[in-house]
Amino acid sequence: MANVGNILLEKDILLESGTNEVEVLVFGVGGYTFGINVAKVREVLPSQTITALPKSHASVTGCFRLRDRVIPCVSLHRHLEEESGRKDDEVTIILTEFNQFQIGFVVDVVERIHRISWDRVMAVPSVLTNSNSPVTAVANIEDRLVTMLDFEMIADQVSEQERMTDAVPNSHGVPRDTARILLADDSATVRKAAAKILRNSGYTDLKLFEDGEKAWNWIRQKLHETGTADEVASLVISDVEMPRIDGFRLTKNIKSDPQLCDIPVMLYSSILTPENLKKGEFVKADAQITKPELTRIVKKADELILARRTTQTLELETVGVSA
Repeated sequence: MANVGNILLEKDILLESGTNEVEVLVFGVGGYTFGINVAKVREVLPSQTITALPKSHASVTGCFRLRDRVIPCVSLHRHLEEESGRKDDEVTIILTEFNQFQIGFVVDVVERIHRISWDRVMAVPSVLTNSNSPVTAVANIEDRLVTMLDFEMIADQVSEQERMTDAVPNSHGVPRDTARILLADDSATVRKAAAKILRNSGYTDLKLFEDGEKAWNWIRQKLHETGTADEVASLVISDVEMPRIDGFRLTKNIKSDPQLCDIPVMLYSSILTPENLKKGEFVKADAQITKPELTRIVKKADELILARRTTQTLELETVGVSA
């Protein structure tokens, strides 16, 4: 990809639901090789004319115009404290879209797209996730390790945004303290924010997982120990893109198991495109929402848990009448 030009990448994203595959765009910044899920990429562009913005974050170079939109631009060199070694007109811009927002990231070079299985993507050690490092995973691609950056964390750091995690009123009177919620997300930033708003709202029985494989192994072990889905979880909330097992495969595993299939699953993603919505429907997810909507997580959790308990009550009443 020496001459990048305007490359529309979204047209290449046609992965089937539940195949546990991901397409990774590999690129370089300074002496490092990084990767990003292609689903978060709108275009790869050559250098643009940047207009500086006053009083912006040190990593923000400014903004540029692309067709009818003004796009903020972030230098990954500045943010990662890496020297570029390239002139301004020699760099490349990766235009991303996630959390319903477009932002450009300046990099040195874009290599190519690789399609790999999520089981070749490994979660990073907790010492990194607990140190606010913008690294979410490491992918094994063609016998080399490619660092997957947490672009959501970088966007939060640049915008200096704090996610609202105040308690959400319980207007439906859901017994939140008796419900067990499993939450799987490889982004430490999002995982902590989602867990905080759930706990603040009364959902205190939470099990947190940093990837889909750990969540699925825990679910199977719990089912083996208790023999009933009610003891496993009242609700599963899962990110879509995760190491080892992604959210689509995790949902498919749950919904394909006759003992677990009635557990509601909410997919919570920063890339809720029409294609991903179709994939979520195909694997029978009960709800799909976008990541900035922390308040909606709680409200949707109320709806799904209440609906499941109502169904269980009706089933018991039906059994009683039949008896």
